[in-house]
Amino acid sequence: MNNTTTGVIVLGALLALGLLQLRWLLFPPAPDLVAEIDHWRRGRERATERADSPQQLSPIGRIARWVADLLRTHRPDFLDDLAPDLAITQRDLQSWLTRVIGLTLGFGLAPIVLVLGRRLRGDDVTVTWAPIVGAVLAVMTVLLSIRDLRNQAASAREEYTQALSIYLDLVAMSMEAGQGHAQALPAASQIGTRRVFDEIRTSIELAPSRGITAWEALGQLGERYRIAELISLRSSIELAQDDGARVKASLIARAKTMRSSRLAGAVERANRATESMRQLTLVAAMLASVYIAAPYILALRSAAGAP
Repeated sequence: MNNTTTGVIVLGALLALGLLQLRWLLFPPAPDLVAEIDHWRRGRERATERADSPQQLSPIGRIARWVADLLRTHRPDFLDDLAPDLAITQRDLQSWLTRVIGLTLGFGLAPIVLVLGRRLRGDDVTVTWAPIVGAVLAVMTVLLSIRDLRNQAASAREEYTQALSIYLDLVAMSMEAGQGHAQALPAASQIGTRRVFDEIRTSIELAPSRGITAWEALGQLGERYRIAELISLRSSIELAQDDGARVKASLIARAKTMRSSRLAGAVERANRATESMRQLTLVAAMLASVYIAAPYILALRSAAGAP
């Protein structure tokens, strides 16, 4: 009886949370136009996060904000480690946490809801294991969400590095044609149409207004996305001390190194694909052999009187 009462309370809380979420989805609050105009005017991504009027959030969004504040207070190192992955996958912490918490609540409460539903139908089932199974599912959901984010960020960094290698090849070609690095950097970024070229071009164009060099801007971009190639590029160019010949030599050497790395990566991926095809061919051959030989083996067993 006590377990049933607890279960009904949990089910009621879950139903209330679901109704609040449904109401927010069906009847979202009116946007704060004054805050939006002010946010656009200042042009800062996080200017209205705390300074302006509180942002209208769903119930799960409020939980996500509370979790984010808790992490900033007690685990800032975890957020610092997560920030580059969120940035390179073009996500913000609030929306990602909202999604993770929604999935966690769904998988964590699902066993409890199922058990309570069976008890309400009159089935004699215990609710003892339901919270434990829900907790395990919730922890697995969080871990898999973080792992999925890491994998997507790694894939995005690999694509970013490949595009950066192509960009440095274009810069090296321009400098070998007689252009200085001050002209070759923005000119090469105008050629590409991918996201990498757009962000490199924006960083280089905004560098003078921020009072930093193009190398420093690219290094900050590498720190934001945790791309070691951009950070090491900044370090190697800074060692050249703005000497034109040394900058040119450093850029050409860096482009050659990244080109070799890109080709080695392509060869490795091709070898993996070839090995996978070889294994699939071997498995298909074995299955075909079994399929062809099986009738003869069965016929021989029947002729020998085997059961």
